[in-house]
Amino acid sequence: MAKKAILPVFVPHLGCPCRCVFCNQRAIAGQAAPVTADEVRRLAEGARRDGLRTPELAFYGGSFTAVAESLQEALLAAAQGCVRDGLASGIRLSTRPDCIDARVCARLRRYGVGTVELGAQSMDDGVLRQAGRGHTAQDTVQAAALLRAHGFSVVLQLMAGLPGDTREAGRETARRAAALRPDGVRIYPVAVLPGTVLYDMWRAGTYTPLTVAQAASRCADMLETFTEAGIAVLRVGLNPTEELGAEVVAGAYHPAMGELAWNEAYYRRMAALLAPYRGQRGDAVFSVPAGDVSKAVGQKRGNLARLGREFPGVRVRVRGEDGLAVMGMAFTASGG
Repeated sequence: MAKKAILPVFVPHLGCPCRCVFCNQRAIAGQAAPVTADEVRRLAEGARRDGLRTPELAFYGGSFTAVAESLQEALLAAAQGCVRDGLASGIRLSTRPDCIDARVCARLRRYGVGTVELGAQSMDDGVLRQAGRGHTAQDTVQAAALLRAHGFSVVLQLMAGLPGDTREAGRETARRAAALRPDGVRIYPVAVLPGTVLYDMWRAGTYTPLTVAQAASRCADMLETFTEAGIAVLRVGLNPTEELGAEVVAGAYHPAMGELAWNEAYYRRMAALLAPYRGQRGDAVFSVPAGDVSKAVGQKRGNLARLGREFPGVRVRVRGEDGLAVMGMAFTASGG
């Protein structure tokens, strides 16, 4: 799925039938009140004035298809008008897997919605229960199939580090999610925010969040599965803002979480390719897609330093190549 300009339109907590243990949309969205239909157009007009290339309007922060139908239609009609007038390139929205049926799909198609993002969070029913999600993994399977049958692009939103989650459960979630063949995924390691059940659990010592390093490793596990399946990973980690950074009290929040996870995934792939040459001396040149050089090199060249310690006789270089889709390596042995 090609990366698009997205203009988020927040409807915090609207339509949510339960309160998930991790959720504080006011902190994540930076606002408490949902937008009105008039504000949808004002946001799109403001984006035009600010020079943002024509974005998709994206309704985030609640369970959109569980909102009162009259409000859904008012917001969608406003968004559709923005598309018609060239202020937006399309419409996408986020909702719960158990809030999708044929009638909902027909309504969304009528207003020109192109992409539906499903808050799957996990494909482990035990984890979903502990998170207070109120839906099952099978709901996600059924919703994704129904949306695809009605011609929508489907994006799955997943989390790492929920109560009851384990490394193997996260890997299995990625495998089951990949089997649904979504057009893209987003991966969010858990951050602990005030005003949530998870905050109370953390304070009581009944929940231990992932560290940033642990989260990067868990997310790298999932990245490996999705990249091998050819599924686009649209984001890793919450969108960083100063306000959100000030709110997070514990857990896996880092403004460059995505970069850290990709660094770990690339390190593993490079180390695996070098493993047959352990103990040898020589030069290893890794070729990666042109835009991924920083991911392979690592923050502050950390991956190159790690490889140097693990393979002390090997000089490692990384080069980017336009049009390259898969990483490769050339190794040249040297004497001495």
